[in-house]
Amino acid sequence: MKVTFLSKWTVLLLTVITAVLVVVGVLLTQQGALFGADRNVGLAVLSFLVAAVIYLIAWIVGLFDSIQERRFGWTVALIILSPVLIGPLLYSLIGPRNTK
Repeated sequence: MKVTFLSKWTVLLLTVITAVLVVVGVLLTQQGALFGADRNVGLAVLSFLVAAVIYLIAWIVGLFDSIQERRFGWTVALIILSPVLIGPLLYSLIGPRNTK
């Protein structure tokens, strides 16, 4: 199995990292939720911004991979599901198998 940057594994890894950063951001906004620490809104915002950038990269990689694989149904699905934040996750889990 040849793994390249334009692969479903990359999309899955980036999507999981995005989910972890969002959870950390949410925990940082709550009093005492993360190791009993005080709220840290600055770090929470930074976590959300980094998660947004990583999600954008995952979405672009998934979009380019679906175009490269000539799976235009998945391309349309990724475009439609982009605001829902679930498109790259669905693509990486149930999308087409990489053939190139």
